[in-house]
Amino acid sequence: MSLMNKTLAMLAAATLLLSSISSAVADDDHYKGWTRSFEEAKELAAKEGKAILMEFTGSDWCPPCKALHKNVLSQEVFQTVKEDYILLVLDNPRDKSLVTPAEQEQYQELSSKFQVRGVPSVFLADSKGRPFHFQSGYSGQKADQWVADIRSKKETLEKRDAAFEKAASSEGADKAKALDEAISVVDAKVAVAFYGDSVEQILELDAAGLGEKYAAIKRTVDFEAKLAELTGNKLEVEKISSQLDALIEETKPDAAAAQMALFTRSQRLFGGGNKPAAKALLVAAQKLDPESRVGKQIPQILENFFK
Repeated sequence: MSLMNKTLAMLAAATLLLSSISSAVADDDHYKGWTRSFEEAKELAAKEGKAILMEFTGSDWCPPCKALHKNVLSQEVFQTVKEDYILLVLDNPRDKSLVTPAEQEQYQELSSKFQVRGVPSVFLADSKGRPFHFQSGYSGQKADQWVADIRSKKETLEKRDAAFEKAASSEGADKAKALDEAISVVDAKVAVAFYGDSVEQILELDAAGLGEKYAAIKRTVDFEAKLAELTGNKLEVEKISSQLDALIEETKPDAAAAQMALFTRSQRLFGGGNKPAAKALLVAAQKLDPESRVGKQIPQILENFFK
């Protein structure tokens, strides 16, 4: 290679490096004033008497995330949110150089615990990290409207705390109803993960049908956790059908929720190239509730993709 060609190659490499660095810096600048640690966010929230705004995002690939950033999070009016909330970003970019290994591990843990199904997902949580509001996606709201709406959600926290106070001075069915009111501000499965003590009290009281409601939710959460464990290892397809039958018999989850969990896990296995295991999960899902919307779709999926 001539000296000129070597020089041009070096310049090209340097340009590429600088471009990637500036991209990473731009991302850091965008999240200036945000923390990237859940534990640090809780400490700051407790110290400053604030709640936490958590954004699950895919900063370098998700179009709605980018739109939210451009139209809301980067606008001056968004800075007023800091009066009420500690800001926490939980990023899952395609370019893993934009996040540390610790951040990647934190994202996997928290996205599972918070039952994140897509990004952007915004949670509001108290200083203990317990969520009290959730919203997914971005519908194009103007920054001032989005900010006003998110700041008004502090009222939800006040209502939750009032319900907890009511529960503290109540007994029996009234106590169970107040606890249910307090933790119903979030998805039931998220409530099991973050309000376990309240769920256990409701189960002990077993009043007004609430005990069975939460017992069913806990069985489904247990099923999903064990399903993730079962399908996270190298699968022996010959055994998986019997293993799934045994798991369903052991945990006795809600049929609709278990079917969706199997269906979703099958999609991931299919995307990862494990078609035999994906097929086994679809067959098991279809058996749970053949007449549901998902149950009726599965035979066609099997015909189209698993011939």
